[in-house]
Amino acid sequence: MSDLINIIDVPLKDVNNDKLNTRKYVEGLAQYLSKSAMPTTVAIQGQWGSGKTSFMNLLRSILCEDKTSGNDRDPLYYGVWINMWEYSIMQTPEQTLIGVIKGMISECTRILEQRNPTSSVAGELKEKAWSFLKKTCAVVATTAVKAGVNTLGLDGEEAAGALKDALGDDEFNETRPKEFRDAFTKAVNDCLAGQSHRRGFMFFIDDLDRINPENAIQILELLKNMFEVDNCIFVLAIDYDVIVKGLKAKFGNNNGNDDDRAFRSFFDKIIQMPFSMPIGAYDTTAFLKDSLNNIGYLSTSRLEKEITLFTPEGTKLKVLDIVDEMTRLSTGTNPRSIKRLLNTLSLIKIISNIGKTDQEEEMDEYDHLMNYGLVCLQIAYPQIYDRITQEPYYPDWDENTARQFRLKPLPKEKLEVLDKLDGFNEPWEQVVYQICQTSNYLMASALNISELLNLIKSLYEEEILAGKINTMLGMTSVTSVTQSENQKLQKSGATNVTEQKRFDYWVEFQKYAFREGPNPDFAKNFKERKPSVDQWMDFSIGFRTCHITISQIIKRDELDVELYINDGKTMFPKLFEHKEEIEARANMSFDWRELPERKASRIIIVKQNAKLDDRNKWKEQFDWLMNVMLTMKKVFTEVLKTIE
Repeated sequence: MSDLINIIDVPLKDVNNDKLNTRKYVEGLAQYLSKSAMPTTVAIQGQWGSGKTSFMNLLRSILCEDKTSGNDRDPLYYGVWINMWEYSIMQTPEQTLIGVIKGMISECTRILEQRNPTSSVAGELKEKAWSFLKKTCAVVATTAVKAGVNTLGLDGEEAAGALKDALGDDEFNETRPKEFRDAFTKAVNDCLAGQSHRRGFMFFIDDLDRINPENAIQILELLKNMFEVDNCIFVLAIDYDVIVKGLKAKFGNNNGNDDDRAFRSFFDKIIQMPFSMPIGAYDTTAFLKDSLNNIGYLSTSRLEKEITLFTPEGTKLKVLDIVDEMTRLSTGTNPRSIKRLLNTLSLIKIISNIGKTDQEEEMDEYDHLMNYGLVCLQIAYPQIYDRITQEPYYPDWDENTARQFRLKPLPKEKLEVLDKLDGFNEPWEQVVYQICQTSNYLMASALNISELLNLIKSLYEEEILAGKINTMLGMTSVTSVTQSENQKLQKSGATNVTEQKRFDYWVEFQKYAFREGPNPDFAKNFKERKPSVDQWMDFSIGFRTCHITISQIIKRDELDVELYINDGKTMFPKLFEHKEEIEARANMSFDWRELPERKASRIIIVKQNAKLDDRNKWKEQFDWLMNVMLTMKKVFTEVLKTIE
């Protein structure tokens, strides 16, 4: 195992270090370009972080540095690398264009002078380039000065004219684009003279998709009109979508399909060979196995260990297979996202080990997988992770949870469709679907999110799942980019004294009920919830139509326990028919509130004069709440099974 604990996000430079198994694609494109007619232009397409720069580096290594690709003496091409990010940062579009011209000419003349120090061709190219740039700079500067002076209320035309005189605008000595192109062609041919094995120059233009799309269009037009000559190949890192955005910004988008055809025609005119990064074919399994072992998160032997998931079938899988599936469902095969995921895990592991005693139990494979899955959510779907930090035990999410999240309700017909779909037929899965409706990206990934949450859920038995989620959330929260309003509120001590009292009360209740209290049956019947500043807290009893809500009413100094019935119009009358039976079994008298003017109904019992301000009375109150909740769940579920 390596001493290093992070994965750096830098482009590859050696094909032998390729852990994602892209070699055959690099070598395939290299063979294609080794025999391509020139001039030709290739577009390397792929989302940010997909490895375009690494791919181009490996291509350059084979065609411009590896002697075996040409003959036993020299490579096939002279390689010139232009990073657009360097030329565009804090520059105007015009300055960027000038910078690119200067950069390309500088690299080419350097190669020319190394090849033939006594040749005059390099000097001629420099002279033509300088003359051309002098005219270009004059136009740019004149335009800028004119605009700037006019904003001051002065005569911009006069100032611009003075600048042109100072720059020496000599029409007879001006180098026109064709003359510059001819000089560039002559320089390339002179450099290749006498070298039968050398095919030409290969220009790598990186990060075109990182600059303003309209500026990218200008760069493409510059390359096409000024530098596309015989014996030259251009390899560009740019997506078709960037070209479309740039053309829309330049010409507008008013003709629908006609515009689409025009955009495609422009792309086809500039690009002779589009090549999409093969991210779907990346061997992420091998990369993950090697990286997780190197950063000390999971050893190779533990990754190969077979474990049993808590599914109806008792599925058995290798730890590595589960890691691979969690990765597929979240970051996918994007190398940059995977590296961020791995670095997050490494930091969490380091923090969790600080101050750990020998008596503390080590994380097992299930714990590591739970942690891995939550970090996958954090990296790929922060909105979902954020909701889980608010209500950690997501298998208990229901309509009431959706209401607390202020989500748009699902139409009845949509619910009917979801009820028939694997992945969305459980109440909590439908809440996930509602969250996904808030974002086009989440909506496109909704099924993956549901599958990932189900996979995390299958790691533990139901009785201990809630506690594990809470523990792992505490570990992963330090690397969260976003932070929910509810989290901020809790960490800041609420917004007023009343909210702080509610929060403190719920924290102590949960602690007593699930960990310190004398009644272990409570933790078997209810799942721990995230404390909040609200006066109520909801608990599932296994029925979609209703749940138990407990409330602390500080203003009236009372505690309430109620059966909250979502659809009171239908369910309340059925329960009311069993009123005497229910109260006899519970040995309690309930307040039956049908609330006909509302959709929901409530069946409630109240503890008045609770003395909520007296912390010495809290355990007594907690015992009362727990006893009533257990009794209500037992009695009402027996009746609900017969009538729902």
